[in-house]
Amino acid sequence: MKNCSRIALKAATLALIGSTMLSTSVTAHTNYKNVEVAFVLDTTGSMSGLIEGAKQKIWSIANEIIDVEGDGQTKVRFALIGYRDRGDAYVAKSFDMTDDIHGIYGHLLDFQAQGGGDRPESVNQALNEAVADLSWSQSSKTLRMVFLVGDAPPHMDYDNEIRYPQIASRASRNNIILNTVQAGSDRETARIWRDIADLGQGDYIAIPQNGGMQMIYTPYDDQIEGLQQRINRTSLGYGSQVEQSAFAGKLSRAMAAPKAVASDMAEYRLKAGKKNQVITGAKELVEDYEDGTLDLDSLAEVDLPDELKGLSTAQKEAKVKTLVAERKELNQQLESLVKKRDAFMDVERKKQAATTGKDAFDTEVRATVERQMKMK
Repeated sequence: MKNCSRIALKAATLALIGSTMLSTSVTAHTNYKNVEVAFVLDTTGSMSGLIEGAKQKIWSIANEIIDVEGDGQTKVRFALIGYRDRGDAYVAKSFDMTDDIHGIYGHLLDFQAQGGGDRPESVNQALNEAVADLSWSQSSKTLRMVFLVGDAPPHMDYDNEIRYPQIASRASRNNIILNTVQAGSDRETARIWRDIADLGQGDYIAIPQNGGMQMIYTPYDDQIEGLQQRINRTSLGYGSQVEQSAFAGKLSRAMAAPKAVASDMAEYRLKAGKKNQVITGAKELVEDYEDGTLDLDSLAEVDLPDELKGLSTAQKEAKVKTLVAERKELNQQLESLVKKRDAFMDVERKKQAATTGKDAFDTEVRATVERQMKMK
């Protein structure tokens, strides 16, 4: 009888320990407030469809990551690495981890799918740069993940190159998850992509060669685009010539964005709690003035935007205050439309998933982030 009691007590103790461990795991997950995502993209000619789709979807992906926790508090940083092979225009082209989504969008727009054709690519070099060279956060509240996206296996015959098993080992030591996304159906790529995902404690995902992404157009896109364009025109870049030029480039790309992309940009601003920020990663005068971080009198005439040059202090203040008020009013109109669009998009995504499946690049990225935030 005593033996039975001891066995029962031991079982209860183990159950309690197991319950405590499960509770700790769940608590660790709920502490994630930041997500860092590095996209490592094969940019050879066969990837043109997927890359063009990614250009349309990067803002939507950012919005969906913010939505994972449902409270709009998730902070997102992206990095981007495009790779080809030795002998091409470049082997790997890297853009570091940043919350400047406009900057990443601009770099993505610059990528053109060219070259390749001989199957193996410089996957190992690009993957190693992602794990070893990017400015990953060290915070325990940050989920760090790589999405390796391509349709051809790595060269395993290059001398003096770190290979993916070693790279995956380093990633695991640094709590970086390696996910692999295979475009197309090449068997050798599938085998190695699965191996990388297994070693990197991530997911292997198979998608159509063109990425399978579909744009969803809503009845609200025209109005949202119109409001966003008006908000864009309230922006004033300032600072050095280099800083103003960088701002102008980002603003130009934002103004030229297709309707659905412009709507995703607007949604990101509102969901990320950055209503007053029109362009990320740039010195924007109206935003900084409203935030109280800029004194107009402290700016040299040469650092002013053209719209404020030659004006008195009072005239500059009046001009900027008018733009602040206009932006605030436009944002209020925008919020209502974005909520309606969001509800419409939820319904349409479910319809698409039911009729065309879930193996689209953007859908799989969101599902993977959500799943890994819950399991880690």
